[in-house]
This record gives sequence, C-alpha cells and structure tokens, in this order.
Amino acid sequence: MKTLILAGGAGTRLAPLTSNIPKPMLPIGGKPTIEHVIENLKGAGLQDFIIVVGYKKDQIMDFLGNGYDFGCNIEYIEQKRIENIEAAILCAKKTLEEESEFLISHADIFTEPELIKRAIKQYNELEADGIVSVTLVDDPSFYGIVDLYPDAKIKRIIEKPAKGKEPSNFAAAGIYIFRPELLKQLSEDKKLDRAIDNIIEKNGNIYASVWEKDWVEIRFPWDLLKANEYVLEKEVKGKGVRISESAKISEKAIIRGPVIISDNVEIRSGALVRGPCFIGENVFIGNNCLIRTNSTIDKNCSIGFGVEIRNSILFEGTAIGRLSFIGDSVIGKNVEFRAGISTSNLPFDKRLKEIKETGNIKMNLDGQEVTIPIEKFGAMIGDNVLISNNVSINAGKKIGENSIIMPNILIDQDIESNTIVTSVHKLDIKPK
Repeated sequence: MKTLILAGGAGTRLAPLTSNIPKPMLPIGGKPTIEHVIENLKGAGLQDFIIVVGYKKDQIMDFLGNGYDFGCNIEYIEQKRIENIEAAILCAKKTLEEESEFLISHADIFTEPELIKRAIKQYNELEADGIVSVTLVDDPSFYGIVDLYPDAKIKRIIEKPAKGKEPSNFAAAGIYIFRPELLKQLSEDKKLDRAIDNIIEKNGNIYASVWEKDWVEIRFPWDLLKANEYVLEKEVKGKGVRISESAKISEKAIIRGPVIISDNVEIRSGALVRGPCFIGENVFIGNNCLIRTNSTIDKNCSIGFGVEIRNSILFEGTAIGRLSFIGDSVIGKNVEFRAGISTSNLPFDKRLKEIKETGNIKMNLDGQEVTIPIEKFGAMIGDNVLISNNVSINAGKKIGENSIIMPNILIDQDIESNTIVTSVHKLDIKPK
C-alpha cells in the first residue's frame, strides 16, 4: 500500500519558528518531526511513500533524499500553490488513482505504529470503503470531529464544531485509508469532510479506527512541548542513562533519571541533569546548571553558569547566558541570551488557584487571541534573536527572528521579526 504524506504547508501558527524551516523539519527529541512520522509508518510495514512538499521544500527533500538512508522509497510531488489539505491530496491524484487503495498521513503526528497497523487491519477485515483513525481529545473545537454509530461506522465529520455542538470527542487522528473514489469525490466537493460525507450518503462503508493511547498532532506552539514530552517518554524514559564515550562529565555533576547525552558534550561541576532529557552533540553545560524534566537541547548549544531549563526545546546553536531561566519555552536556532534572562511561564495574577483551574495565558496566532489550554507556557523565540542582559519575557509572548532586545526590558507583547527593541528609563533623583 502506498502512503501519501502531506508535508507542504507553511505552518503559520508556529511562526516565527517556521519562518526559516518547514514544520515537518522542526526538531523534536533530536530528530526532525517528519523522521518520527516515517519511522512510525515503517514500523507498521509501509515503505513506499509519496511526499507532497511545498513550503521550503528543498529542506525536506535534501534531508530525506530518495529514502535509501531511511530504509524506504520516497518520491515527491510539489504543491506549487500552498492552500489546504484537500489541494495537497489532489496534487497526487494522477499517481494514486491507479492504486486499489492508499493511506494518507499528516506529517506532524506523533503516535505508535500500532495505530496505523490497526487501521490497516480493520480496513481489510471490514472490507471498508474507507478508514479514518480517531482519538479522544479534550477540546473538540480545534479538530475535525467524527460522529459515530455504535459499531464505529461513521455518520459524518464536522470540522471544528462550535462549543456545545460537538457530536463526540473523537477527532480525526491524521491517518486515513481510502480507495480512489475519494479523489473523484474530493475533486467535486473540494472539502475532505464533505467528500467523506457524500461517500457515506452513497452507501459507502467508512469506519473509524479508534485509538485510545497517546497521540499528539502539532497544530499549535504548545503542541511542540507535548510532542517533545511524548518522544522523551517513548525513547528515553525507562532506558536509563545513555552517555556517549566522548562526553566529558565532571565527577561533581549529577545525572539523574533517563537521559541521552550525545557525542562531545561537556557538563561542568555542580550541574544537575534530571531526565527524561535529550542533550545533543557538542553541547556545553556550565557550572551549577539545572536541566530538568522533558527538556531537549539540540546540538552545538551552550548553557552558562547557573542556568535553569525546564520542559523546553532549544534548537541548535543557541547560547543561554548565566543565571537565566527558560521554562516551558521553544527557542529557535542560533539565539543568544545574555545574562539574567527570564521567561515567565505563568501569567501574573493574584488568583493563582483560578489560573491553575482555567488557564489564563493568551497567545496571538494568525491574528486571533487564543487561550492556551495548558497550565504553563513560556516564550516562543525565532531564529537569530539576540536578547541582552536582564530581560524578562511574559508568558505566551513571541519574538520574531533576527530581532534584538536591548537590556533591562519587560517584553509584554509580541515582537515582530527584524526589529530592535529599546526602552528609555529616566531616573527621578530627589534629596533624601
């Protein structure tokens, strides 16, 4: 069975992180997202892939090549006009309409091969016209929601239903199996949910394959932290401490819990690394640092004296200056934090109990203010940003790529790319 992987989108909700890199190439747990996706598909016995590329396509194609290095076969189809999932699928119409059936996968889902195996098995056993993998979600308003009969046959699919009008909490999980009939119907209807509904109306038997275990789809910035936690739980936790022979670890450093420490890492005296964590190649961690649960530090990063990093992702080449705190944040490539930088991961509010219960962190995504559905979220920093000494960044704020933040500033709003931020302070000096 051939697999169509949809990797052409621009990932605008993840800007500024996607300003220089396509979403499928964002690193999670030390590997690009699309590599995790391909590993899962291969684990389900699939090896012939058609990847729809578009935004910054060369990065994906250069990394994966023809698939030989990854034990699979890959061909590419370019989506010249980046629109939506339906347009991406129809890019492959000529290729897929010759197949008896095909599997469609999003390029940003983290799960187990068993989800895919289960969908294939049910497709064959039920002699179905289509299978949609589904999983339970807390907030259906973010997803395509599936209305089911008791036997898991699909009644209809509703894209992002209004709150209070959700037919269920079962969301489409980014894996589909269909016959070429879908392509014909999609050409007419232009919307995937409508095309599936019309196949059902024509007595097509389309079933949901229900997945009750962990699953993450990267739609929003906080999903990067969820995906990172998922990968570290699967690939690091329970496997002890794995330290490269070329790593230099001080006898007075403490490594506790499941941790991967890669080649040529140096960890100085007094540092504590508490897993699950991933430390990439050529990383320097200075004296008295605390690197703790669910943090990924990619290759060629430098962490200065007394820095604390919690539940965060640092892309390659980033330097964090002494006595800084990075919490629940995602930091792009080649970012430089000078000394004493703090990323707040909770809003400042006296009603702390209410914050824990409801979540008050707001974030601007594609021009809309969104309430973040997790308790803590820090900052999202684009590539090549320089932040000077003693800067504080409020929860949920973004700083665009190539920007410079001057010293002693509170960042309480999003900062556009390619800007310099300064603050004028006037001393008021009076006799005592």
